[in-house]
Amino acid sequence: MTANWLGHLTGLRTRPADSVRSFTFSAELRSCHPHIAFDAIFQMQWQGDGHDAYWRVRQDVTRWADQVTAKYCVTQVGNAENEINSGVAYNANVQLTVSRQARAAAEGILDVHRQTALERLKQQAELERVRFMRETVYSQPDVARSYWLYHHPDRPEELLTIKFEEIAEKFGDAAESRSLGVAKLIDEFLGQLGESERRYLLGQVGQVFSSYNRTDLAERLEIS
Repeated sequence: MTANWLGHLTGLRTRPADSVRSFTFSAELRSCHPHIAFDAIFQMQWQGDGHDAYWRVRQDVTRWADQVTAKYCVTQVGNAENEINSGVAYNANVQLTVSRQARAAAEGILDVHRQTALERLKQQAELERVRFMRETVYSQPDVARSYWLYHHPDRPEELLTIKFEEIAEKFGDAAESRSLGVAKLIDEFLGQLGESERRYLLGQVGQVFSSYNRTDLAERLEIS
């Protein structure tokens, strides 16, 4: 009797394992460029019961894969697919493809980015050259003469006709010009103040000098 009851209870506790079923579904996954997507085919093995549970797992896998592909351009389809399949759960496998239109659009965007970056580099190089010419060549007559003669070795007689000193005065030292400009602004502002206001402002400036360990400058302000 006892053995029969034990057998009955064991039978109640023992349920046949849920069969493993294979599912295939497709989805569209983002790329790093808006409105350009990967086409994905998911092959997933699911062992469980309940339609709702299956859909939750399917949504989780799709959402995770979408987060991965969002880091890639569609021209990097192989890299995106490898990363998904190396980390995806639920015995899922993903095959990514890219339509001809999507690839062409992405390549067009990449080409624009390359052209923009190249143009930016050209502009930076040109600005550096202009800055070099202004600060190193044109602002120093002797350097300007040497530079000109280096590039025109067959026309030395023209050195006498070019007014390099006047050119240097026009350009001058850039750092010095900026400093003089600031000094002129301060001088103009101080000139509009009364004597007491001027002394007060100079005292404040002196405190700033002292806070930067330039008491020598602060003392010179007191004398001025």
